[in-house]
Amino acid sequence: MGTAEGAAAPRRAGRDFTLLWVSQAVSEFAYSTSLIALPLLVLTLTGSPSQAGVIGFVDAAAMLVAGLPAGAVADRFDRRSVLLWCEAALVAVFGIAAVALWAGTASLPALVLLALVNGVATAVMLVTGEAMVPALVPEEKLAGAVAMNSARTYAGQLVGTSAGGFLQAMRNALPFALGAVAHAVSLGLLLFLRKQPAAPRDPAADRWSPRELLEGIRWIAGVPFLRLGLFYATVTNFFYGAVYFVVIAAAKTGGMTSGAVGLMAALVGVGGLLGALAAPVLQRVLTGSRPIVVVLGLFGVLTAAMALLPGSFTPGILLGTTALVAPTANAYFTTYELLLTPDSHRGRVMSVANICSAGGGALAPLAGGLAYEVCGRTATLLGCAAVLVAVTVSAVLSTVMRNPPEVPEPEPTLMTADL
Repeated sequence: MGTAEGAAAPRRAGRDFTLLWVSQAVSEFAYSTSLIALPLLVLTLTGSPSQAGVIGFVDAAAMLVAGLPAGAVADRFDRRSVLLWCEAALVAVFGIAAVALWAGTASLPALVLLALVNGVATAVMLVTGEAMVPALVPEEKLAGAVAMNSARTYAGQLVGTSAGGFLQAMRNALPFALGAVAHAVSLGLLLFLRKQPAAPRDPAADRWSPRELLEGIRWIAGVPFLRLGLFYATVTNFFYGAVYFVVIAAAKTGGMTSGAVGLMAALVGVGGLLGALAAPVLQRVLTGSRPIVVVLGLFGVLTAAMALLPGSFTPGILLGTTALVAPTANAYFTTYELLLTPDSHRGRVMSVANICSAGGGALAPLAGGLAYEVCGRTATLLGCAAVLVAVTVSAVLSTVMRNPPEVPEPEPTLMTADL
């Protein structure tokens, strides 16, 4: 190939990453909008908190159950086509829901179906999008791309939840009409993305099998660094969710208004967004596996401070501070996950990581609530801090974490194949 064509390949890949990033940003905005609008809608229509909880459970359960199959789908088919089909399904269900709500004919089973499709499609799109990134950016820019994806998620949550509540208060159909439009825009952007064919497969593996679904677990189990790093990531997510729940519950039962509680919670989202934007700079300071150790240790110390320091907004500020450095650790570990995993397995490996993260986050409120009810706020937070400090010490002493494996030579991708 000529020099001009070789120079154009990275530009095409960068263009594809931008298209994917914007498309998924719009899609995540729609998902975050529905995440708050659906339970509020069910509560408005039925007056039943338990039925509103069912909607949230269906969405979360659908994402968890679809996790392993989602990774297999991402590794088996053209990833651009997978994203297009998911977006088309979401345009349809959001559009139908908006029309039914506008006409006053929506029913609870229909909304449960919407939550189910929303959870499954989102699970598939998350792992498919993550698995595509190494093919769209050069290796030296992969960590920055992962950090940009984190910033996209935080921004979508901040803007989407606010928009969902505001629009649902105006008219029940509006959040879902906006969701249908957003997913249609996302689908339109993906049409300009080049095809992302699946990696070459063993012809004997053409048929679906349980072994294929479990391949991501086996791959992580066979790489000590990924196995241990995923353990630390799951522990961090679990305790972050538990501490967050205890802080919010204690603030509410202590007499803080709902508006003030929402403001305190927003501090966490702002911290995460700023941290994701600052991650490329922080990665130059926190080299090697230091981001994981720093996040664990800082979280432990700040959790103890939440238990002991006065001030209504102090816990929110301290949680936001933890969220400020968390994206750097996430970018570090996710980058290693992607680089150490062959393209033929990336979807399944990322799906296992997402299941562990989501599973820890799902159990956290239950554990936090039980501990808070039995032990009280201060004892629960100090207990969490003690465990986090112990886990930090184990990470510092671990030779596996101190000596990450060498990254294999990059596989041919759409970007390198054109050179």
